[in-house]
Amino acid sequence: MNHQTIIIGAGPAGLIAGRYLKDALILEAKSEIGKPVRCAEGISINALKFQNIVPDHEWISATLKATDLITPGGKIIERRKNKVKGYVIDRTKFEQFLAKGCLCQIKLNTAVVDINYNGENWDVKTINGEKLKCKYLIGADGPTSIVARKVFNEKIKLCGTVEYLIKTEKEIPTERIEMYLGNQIARGGYAWIFPKSKHTANIGIIGNDNFNKKFKSFLKNTVENKYGKCEILENRSGAIPSGGPLKTLVKNNALVIGDAGGFTDPLFKGGINQAMLSAKIAAECILSNDISSYEKKVRSFPFCDPDLLTIKNILYSFDDKTLNEIGNFFENKDISNFKNPITLLKFFTNPKLARNSFKIIKFFSTWKKNSDWLW
Repeated sequence: MNHQTIIIGAGPAGLIAGRYLKDALILEAKSEIGKPVRCAEGISINALKFQNIVPDHEWISATLKATDLITPGGKIIERRKNKVKGYVIDRTKFEQFLAKGCLCQIKLNTAVVDINYNGENWDVKTINGEKLKCKYLIGADGPTSIVARKVFNEKIKLCGTVEYLIKTEKEIPTERIEMYLGNQIARGGYAWIFPKSKHTANIGIIGNDNFNKKFKSFLKNTVENKYGKCEILENRSGAIPSGGPLKTLVKNNALVIGDAGGFTDPLFKGGINQAMLSAKIAAECILSNDISSYEKKVRSFPFCDPDLLTIKNILYSFDDKTLNEIGNFFENKDISNFKNPITLLKFFTNPKLARNSFKIIKFFSTWKKNSDWLW
């Protein structure tokens, strides 16, 4: 046996696992850690706390105090706090920071082309012709994971995104991220502006139809109207798991973490926190020689709540008129306002809100319960 554990993939998931596992080897197809970037780069302060990672200005681009959900009519459903709630990071530098803390070796330019279980150990073959063996196999190889396909016989359901690093003429607020809802902007999805500096941002869109065309429209009609002429600096488009976790997460001492396990926020598709948390759990299970408990432990986390898939369908089923009514009612409010009898009366005397009352309350209550774990 070459190593106790082989980790396929050196993204946030694989690197976190490598920070716990000494007798391990990380195999990465890319030639450089952290590149190319295929991410909006948002991460919550809780995600770092869960890993005991102290924020470092070397890999922080912007400090966030608000997430603005913006309706088609321009109303902002925001959950503003008077303290830092997260960051937009430089993901390349962040992953390189994680790599420096790894206890095990990382081999770049080493794509895995075949894996087989021999009844006792895993045989791993690389593109370079290497034949390796391990007791434990961790799939951290993203949304097109060979481990998900070869070991678990599952193809991860994906959705595409269009995203670019954009330079703007006018200054962008760096203390908040902007998330735009509405069928005219992105049917079945949303568009976003994640600030990188006062004049740069990750700007993208995800949805069900013609999102290349929708992105151009969003850039011209929304972004340029607010922030002036835009210049495209870098293409950061990619694919994101969208169907929830795989049906099975552990098999014959192999397990999947991060995108390879389908761990993303079903609502807004963030995945760094889920990647790091699932990696930490996987590593702890291996260290305690209790890999069979991994699936139960990881599914107990709020980001695996099946209700999140339910409220995803709820959110993206609303037409623009309903979204605007929700925006008018909930602007600068929180679900806790429902405890107020006057607020309840106003809500149920609004015909459109009353007609969708179950869906609206289900959405906000589930989102509030799980939101600290979603990014």
